[in-house]
Amino acid sequence: MRTTLLTLALATTLCVNAFAQTVYVDEFEGGFNPALPWSWLVVVPNPDTECDYVNTQNNDFPYRFEDGRLVIVMHPWNSTYEQWNYAANFPNLPVLGFDPGWAIETEVKLDLRGNIPTVFTQAGLMVMRDMDNYYQTMLIVMPNDGNNPHKFWLSTAHEVNRNYAYGGASAGFWGENEPSFSLKLRLEDGGVNENNQPLVKVRVQLEGWTDFVDVWPSPFVRPQVLSEVAQNGGRIALYHIVGFYGDPQPEVSFGYIRLENIRLAGIREGDVNGDGCVNDTDLLTVLFSFGNTGEELPADVNHDCTVNDTDLLTILFNFGSGC
Repeated sequence: MRTTLLTLALATTLCVNAFAQTVYVDEFEGGFNPALPWSWLVVVPNPDTECDYVNTQNNDFPYRFEDGRLVIVMHPWNSTYEQWNYAANFPNLPVLGFDPGWAIETEVKLDLRGNIPTVFTQAGLMVMRDMDNYYQTMLIVMPNDGNNPHKFWLSTAHEVNRNYAYGGASAGFWGENEPSFSLKLRLEDGGVNENNQPLVKVRVQLEGWTDFVDVWPSPFVRPQVLSEVAQNGGRIALYHIVGFYGDPQPEVSFGYIRLENIRLAGIREGDVNGDGCVNDTDLLTVLFSFGNTGEELPADVNHDCTVNDTDLLTILFNFGSGC
């Protein structure tokens, strides 16, 4: 089926309410779903610039859509680690925040294409505020060390202000010495614990399994960056990291992305708060934010890092849309 935008539950509107579940699915059939706000922009903090958006699209190592999959040639020496922000080909969706019952899911395949990796190689989901603040869940290759063959596993990581740390969950190992491996990854709302702290579940499904299973110790307390994006917005990215140049270069492919109860930014031009309707709320948000500068401002409709007349006019020209 062609990429779809689905809204399920008691309401048939895109507006999220207490009785509705909003589900976005892109199956990558021939391209990105034009109804979804796909972007190559990410924020790479740089003290020498006023606007830190960076276009990560790099056609030297291209992407393509093949058999219902998004296939990306893995850029050598790509990195998000600490100060090494060499982001390339990170397709992402800007989000305004998460609602209760949220989930993010994809299927990822690493194809080493005959290479024997001697460094960590990985790909998966990244929930990010910027390239110095993110949470990852990924399919990762434990490299060949000369004594043991490479193998695949699932792991997690997060980074806060360039302090990189383990993300709290991992599983495996699988596919010893295999040329490729695939699995499904899922991050989802884990409710709250007895101290009212929000929890997250990391889940995995391998080929042949009938459903997802929790990765130990899920559910666990939601990491800082994940909570910040859930509350204030950011980006959900499909990312990859490979620390070597191969011949041919390894590839990563994604079978789909599924978002549940995630408020996407930019679904409807001028809809600043993501409720599906361009109205007084959006207009007031822009007016109260007028003159503000910085990245990932909801009222900065055109992403030029300033809330100004251009953003105001976009609201006015689209006023009443979706209502």
